[in-house]
Amino acid sequence: MSLVTDTGPALIALDWGTSGQRAWLLGADGGILAARSAGRGLLTTTEDVDLDDPRARAAAYESAFRKTCGDWLTEFPGLPALAAGMVGSAQGWTDSGYRTVPAGLDFPSLVPVSHRDGVLHLVPGLRIPSGAHPGDVIRGEETQLVGVLEALGDPGGPLTVVLPGTHSKWVRVEDGVVTGFTTAMTGELYGLLIAHGILARTAADPVADDEAFSRGLAAGRRSRGLAIEAFGARPLVLDGVLEPESLPDYLSGVLIADEVSHLLHDADTRVVLCGAGELCRRYAAALAGRGVEAIVLSEEVTARGLWRIATAAGLLEDRLERTLKP
Repeated sequence: MSLVTDTGPALIALDWGTSGQRAWLLGADGGILAARSAGRGLLTTTEDVDLDDPRARAAAYESAFRKTCGDWLTEFPGLPALAAGMVGSAQGWTDSGYRTVPAGLDFPSLVPVSHRDGVLHLVPGLRIPSGAHPGDVIRGEETQLVGVLEALGDPGGPLTVVLPGTHSKWVRVEDGVVTGFTTAMTGELYGLLIAHGILARTAADPVADDEAFSRGLAAGRRSRGLAIEAFGARPLVLDGVLEPESLPDYLSGVLIADEVSHLLHDADTRVVLCGAGELCRRYAAALAGRGVEAIVLSEEVTARGLWRIATAAGLLEDRLERTLKP
């Protein structure tokens, strides 16, 4: 049960990443009252900023924050605010650090950042330290994981959560604890290959082609190697087997199938996909080809994850106490 009993806004929540910024105004029950999306990610925010100057960096982030949420801050003074993502990175507003896995998803300690309208609390990321093998990091997706677990009713036992995107995450969770994860640069590789190099010159403006995507999935499941199968798109076009405008979907299939082939384990009997609808559809098809029927959740669970983190950290309790003071 929420500690805030009125029906008005109770929290400003942000998913602030590398390229974009999503913000939600959440009500007393955690429901979304308003949502906004802007291209004010880390790259845009710090484009003309000396990153070695903490004051200049802070001023740039505060300006970007106010452009998106300034009217909420003015209309609802003292409203708690919470953000996750690259805003808490070493190049962000303030470095919120990382928690080392295995780690629970309760996040009792947040990092406060003062600004002229109050305080923005930042969620720390998760990390696997480098040793004999390279380590790994998550920043922002941890809030999706919290939302996923709530959406599923906090299930016990092992669970694999796949968060497809520019840098896809495969996260192993057991009884609410993140036990490990792996990142694949599949989305970034797709963007680079389709914009630069020989495949970019071979392709035409993309047209949706599920048949080409399925052909790519089949190629990606083969064991010849990603570099070989990706180049195969070019001779398919030259031989007239694949239309130039269908090359992007074919390449998407190759890359996603290769990722799934390497990261899906035999023990992954419960798999959840969480992300953009079209991307999840593609990953679901790749998983189905391996005999796995995934549960698919909307990326909007991020807002619910932020709400749950804020509640656990006592941000809403503090607001209620201020409201009740005479």
